[in-house]
Amino acid sequence: MDRKKMETLVLIVGTLVVAAALIMYFVMGDNPSKPLYTNIVFAVGFLCYIAYNTITTSGLQKEIKDLNGHINGLKTELEERRADIAKLEQDLRNKNEELKAKADEAAKLESDLQNLQKDFDALKSQKEAES
Repeated sequence: MDRKKMETLVLIVGTLVVAAALIMYFVMGDNPSKPLYTNIVFAVGFLCYIAYNTITTSGLQKEIKDLNGHINGLKTELEERRADIAKLEQDLRNKNEELKAKADEAAKLESDLQNLQKDFDALKSQKEAES
């Protein structure tokens, strides 16, 4: 039985217990056993409430245990993802360093190429001047 139906049932039973106790109290007139019967009805109603409370508490404790297990699973997954992200960030930093080194090397090679092109043009001009 789901919790909502059980709460409704307990509310109805509680109302019936109070109604039965009041009816007994006012209908029994001057009967000397009236307080005893009224107290017995209240005691039975209270025992029903205790049983309901125990059942509900047990269900809630199971839910809490399940949710704690789910939370622990999520924490583990989060830690794994954080470790993955840290590894990816480190890889990205390494690739950026490699890329910067390659860019510096490309700039040096470009500078060397320009210097060689100037030397080549100078030698070509000198050879044309000699001819």
